[in-house]
Amino acid sequence: MKRVSIITTFASADEAYSLNRVVQDQIKMFVASDYKIKVIVHEGFKPIQWYEHPLVEIITIPNVPVSNETKVDKTFDEDVEKLENAFKTILEETDVAITHDIIYQPAAIKHNLALRNVIKKNSEIKTNFLHWIHSATKPSILSGLRGGGSKYLSLMNERFPRSLYIAFNSYSIPRIASWFNIEEGFVKYVPHPHDFLEGKCKLAQEIIFKNNLLEKDVLCLYPCRLDRGKQPEVVIKIMNQVKETGRSICCMIGDFHSTAGDKVTYREEMKNMARDMGMTPTELIFLSEFDRKEPIYELPHQVMTDLFDITNVFILPSRSETYSLVAQEAAAKRNLLILNQDFPPFRSIYGDFALYRQFSSNIDALTGMDGDTTTTYSDETGYYRDIATYINYVMENTRVMAGHNMIRKDRNIYHVFRKYIEPLLMVEPGKYNY
Repeated sequence: MKRVSIITTFASADEAYSLNRVVQDQIKMFVASDYKIKVIVHEGFKPIQWYEHPLVEIITIPNVPVSNETKVDKTFDEDVEKLENAFKTILEETDVAITHDIIYQPAAIKHNLALRNVIKKNSEIKTNFLHWIHSATKPSILSGLRGGGSKYLSLMNERFPRSLYIAFNSYSIPRIASWFNIEEGFVKYVPHPHDFLEGKCKLAQEIIFKNNLLEKDVLCLYPCRLDRGKQPEVVIKIMNQVKETGRSICCMIGDFHSTAGDKVTYREEMKNMARDMGMTPTELIFLSEFDRKEPIYELPHQVMTDLFDITNVFILPSRSETYSLVAQEAAAKRNLLILNQDFPPFRSIYGDFALYRQFSSNIDALTGMDGDTTTTYSDETGYYRDIATYINYVMENTRVMAGHNMIRKDRNIYHVFRKYIEPLLMVEPGKYNY
């Protein structure tokens, strides 16, 4: 496994500082993949939050005077030498160094030069560099705004050894290449990630992580006691039809108070049904059994709340309800609602924004009085396939839904790390030498 160091000029972990948030997201990525990571900061930095993780080693460098102006100050040479001595030790134990605006910011000109000097003076050091470029102002313009400074501009025009430069959108690749006098092939696109696990309880995080839920196309959660009138098998059948259309899915049954009698029998029947349909253990999850040999009686409500944050469809085929708090919670978390048309009270409660389909009920659907409504299908599979097709249409054509799904699937920290960052770590030491 590569030895990785993240080199910053941080003197503190300021909540509102975007680079601090980016570095903490990077730490999350690395520790999630069991990397031991070194984070380089200025003396006086107090580790908090992810900087305190057991897999993170904080290394301090001299807290030299810095300025946003591009001019060389009186202690410039002395400060560069101090930083050289510190960086030499760090780079000797680093295969890949990630920097954050160090080769761009005027305030990091001493760090920039010190790193270059270490590489030039020590041929045995073969560290590759990945430079995150967070700023958007052209260096020559910045130099003029910050008081000129030939040293700054000369460093900007001198290629940094063994380096790739990171842009956060593909349109900026030519612009960044021109800034640093390099070919476009040395600028790589890496989007910023979003941490969907932040703030969620530990159990919800485990369920999400172990089942790779963030990268599923369609996610459904149905919290219910395993009474047959709740009809969770209908939810499973519909989600299986979504799978049959080529989408990746996970159907989660939040079964509670279901550890005895027919409820146990009912759960086993549904598991066998799903198995016969070809659903895998990560496509159908009974949450009472997650990571346990025996079902538990109930899960904290916080788990359901946290999971509804990432799901995108809620299907309620229940034959009898008075209100359905879970439907309201799912709607509040921007899930598509699919409700039982044969139970008319749902229209009074949830209006016309839900999709209504017939699943039978324990009242007379015409009068709303006590009775029974039984819907039979000439082609049950076809009926559920039509619902699945509608779900897919909404996922792809409702802009808010499609946007959320894209960010959840393609910009979660695990996907960004595996697809964009980790491949850049695998290059042989010294490969990108100029």
